Amino acid sequence: MIVLSSFKRKWAIVVVAAVAVWGSGTAVASDAGAPEEGFSDVGRVHAYGIERVAELGIDSGCGNGRFCPADPISRAEMAAWLYRAAALLYGPPPPDDEAQPDFSDVPDSAWYRPYARWAAANGVIAADGEAFNPEGAVTRAEAAVMLTAAFRHLAATDDIQGVFADIGDTTETQARAIEGIHAAGLTKGYATEPPRYYPHQAITRAQTATMLARAIQRAEPTVGLIVNEPQAARGYTLINSYGTEAVYLIDHLGRKVHTWEMEEYSVKQAKLLENGNLMIRHQRKGQGYDRVTEVDRDGDFVWEYPIDNVHHDFLKLPNGNVMLLLRSQVTSAEAVALGARGLNPLAGRKYFNHYIQEIKPTGPNSGEVVWEWHVLDHLVQDNDPDKPNYGSIAGNPGRLDLNYNLHLRPLVRNWSGLNTIAYNPALDQIMLSSKGYGELWIIDHNTTTEEAAGPKGDLLYRWGNPQAYGAGGYEDQRLFRAHDNHWILPGLPGEGNVLIFNNGDEYPERLRNYSSVAEISLPPFEDNAYPRDERYTFASSQLQWAYTAPNPTDFYIPRMSGAQRLPNGNTQICTSRGTVFQVTPNGKTVWKYINPLQRGARGPVYQGTNIQNTTYRAPWYPPDYVGLKDMDLTPKGPVELYR
Repeated sequence: MIVLSSFKRKWAIVVVAAVAVWGSGTAVASDAGAPEEGFSDVGRVHAYGIERVAELGIDSGCGNGRFCPADPISRAEMAAWLYRAAALLYGPPPPDDEAQPDFSDVPDSAWYRPYARWAAANGVIAADGEAFNPEGAVTRAEAAVMLTAAFRHLAATDDIQGVFADIGDTTETQARAIEGIHAAGLTKGYATEPPRYYPHQAITRAQTATMLARAIQRAEPTVGLIVNEPQAARGYTLINSYGTEAVYLIDHLGRKVHTWEMEEYSVKQAKLLENGNLMIRHQRKGQGYDRVTEVDRDGDFVWEYPIDNVHHDFLKLPNGNVMLLLRSQVTSAEAVALGARGLNPLAGRKYFNHYIQEIKPTGPNSGEVVWEWHVLDHLVQDNDPDKPNYGSIAGNPGRLDLNYNLHLRPLVRNWSGLNTIAYNPALDQIMLSSKGYGELWIIDHNTTTEEAAGPKGDLLYRWGNPQAYGAGGYEDQRLFRAHDNHWILPGLPGEGNVLIFNNGDEYPERLRNYSSVAEISLPPFEDNAYPRDERYTFASSQLQWAYTAPNPTDFYIPRMSGAQRLPNGNTQICTSRGTVFQVTPNGKTVWKYINPLQRGARGPVYQGTNIQNTTYRAPWYPPDYVGLKDMDLTPKGPVELYR
């Protein structure tokens, strides 16, 4: 719901009071407002819009407790409604003076005279020569033009996309305005299959109330498209909330262009593949574990590997195989047997062993494991010389100190905390994000499974927290519970560098209670190795670019989230709190979208609702992305317009 400033609220009272002074006429607002029990002739369809225009003092009905919703709205009424709405948003309009036009058919005593003069003077309603035609009905096409002219935050589209099948015989101005109010979420049209607007039909008072209420709401929207400036990259973004049944592909105007409906799935994460299918991480209804499934453009099943311990991330590799991030459980007794320090072997607690499998699909419900890598194969511990993997932590920087995170947080099951998997085909390397160790790791994929379990599977490179391998201290830590680290793709600004969503951490020993997005350049990979240095063992990465809020603690997202470099140099950032936004290289926000999907709900919610819109990722795709080929990308209106 729009929140008016104190000045605007006072002006709303002034507008309503002025109406009483100027006189009354058909359907004119008064300070009495709408009937307390509601209008007697209002049905369900346009109830919200009608109640809203009455609440804001824009119109109080047609008398005797009625609103007359099916009556056409006259040009005089439209001028009054738009005047009052504009006054609420922008403050008092210029005074009624002689500079404004007068009309041969508008008497000085007419209640609508100031509104007609204002509308004509500001190009909101065009006059017919010296006449205003106050009783003339407004068509739906004319209403679109009037709305885009009256409100600064609405605009006609740059080019006509053919959203509606029946606007071909309207003027270009009308067609652009109709598509403009559609893009802004004011209307879905009048009929579907194909979508039609009925531009030459007279618009009713109820329809006008709904459009006007949405126009006011769009001035201070709570979900959907919030910011869209010319510097924003134009492309398509996948939107879903953590646990929704549907995934939406939206364009840069926030309009859905494709929908995957999957009632049997509770979708957590989605990626659009090059073959046009969608790959999702999800839970089936009634099951408490994640799987990764490929579905076609209709949301129908294509492939799934029947394993029940997938978590956090997955990849479709260039060779068609699927790489999964998996976990098994290690008991406290097993952890102690490996050399864990400070754990009670009889406690019965279970910890996660993270591992990777590469699966070659062999059938709709089957696959062959062709490669795997396990964290437990690459441990080192200096706690007990009689236990496996005993050695110097600092002397084995390619291995993982079993006790680093278990010592800090012995009750944390997810001690390694892997949450991201990325692949570089040119290097045949895999990058992992470990929020438990506060690092990014790089491992070699050019190995056999047997080699991956041995020294060749040790870390080729690690960065972000040298204290995790016995070098440096707290002051040297650079990554804090980070997510979504990946190589920037070839052809994009910063190609080959690594982009990271650095979440932050509120633990006292490594306090960093703000988030950032960082771009770093890795040291060169030469002679099958990353260079070392004397201080940190692994040569340091160099910061190339970073985004933080002007006041850093204003931007703190402790969970999930990610970032993606776009072709024009912008970076699209997705927060787990449902906000997706683009920033320029200098940090200016030029596009912002708030996910309108309720977590776990069947469909979108309306603006103004307090929603739980947890968002894992919101991947962006350019218009020429191969996976969009032959897909019908006709805009179908904002997601929040649909239940």
